[in-house]
Amino acid sequence: MIKYHRTLQPFKVISFDLDDTLYDNTQTIQLAVQHFLEHLKDLSKIPELTYEYWGMWKMKVQEEYPLLAEDVIAWRIKTIEELLKHHHKSAVEIKHISEQTMKTFIKWRHKIDVPEESIYVLEQLAKKYPLVALTNGNVEPTKIGLNQFQFVWRGGKQGRAKPHPDLFQQTTAYFKIQPQEILHIGDNLISDIQGAIQANCQAVWLNVSEKSHQFTEKDTLPTVEIDKLPLLLELV
Repeated sequence: MIKYHRTLQPFKVISFDLDDTLYDNTQTIQLAVQHFLEHLKDLSKIPELTYEYWGMWKMKVQEEYPLLAEDVIAWRIKTIEELLKHHHKSAVEIKHISEQTMKTFIKWRHKIDVPEESIYVLEQLAKKYPLVALTNGNVEPTKIGLNQFQFVWRGGKQGRAKPHPDLFQQTTAYFKIQPQEILHIGDNLISDIQGAIQANCQAVWLNVSEKSHQFTEKDTLPTVEIDKLPLLLELV
């Protein structure tokens, strides 16, 4: 299924979201958090350290440090530190526990099976266009076998997280092109589609639910809507 919501204009660069656009991220992140929390509980000896307790601390840190929380890695580290301080751990303990549990999280975070069709699509597109990754997550594409991107810019590190226009604007500046000459691909109607369109780029919404979506006046219309990634090849 391909639906055109706006007129697709010529483009020179294709940018991709990563999580849930090129692969299913749900189970991976669940397992990563599970193993992370098990390790954190084991090292910290905090008996009440449950998923809900961790979530409460993440929200607390997000409320106190909203800009820092746009960088998901910095947010997680700060949450570990604040939680451990609250439980009277020493600076040495906090440093050790933070380093070890983050290693565990990153290890499991990258246990991702990227579909062959995603790799194929990227390889075909890379023959015609520069490809870049603009992500709010913390996956390093090369660690999961994706080497097609000229660069990866992460929200909170190279600029503010999507839907803020930072990452899109920096991409246009890097390639010295107009915003509309970027075609951004993503699954999220807020961070990807709203972010790209409001930055004056073009956007392809990958409707992973494959369900019909009735856009309202509050929604930001994508340029194109597709329900399967390989349909991108029909747009180039």
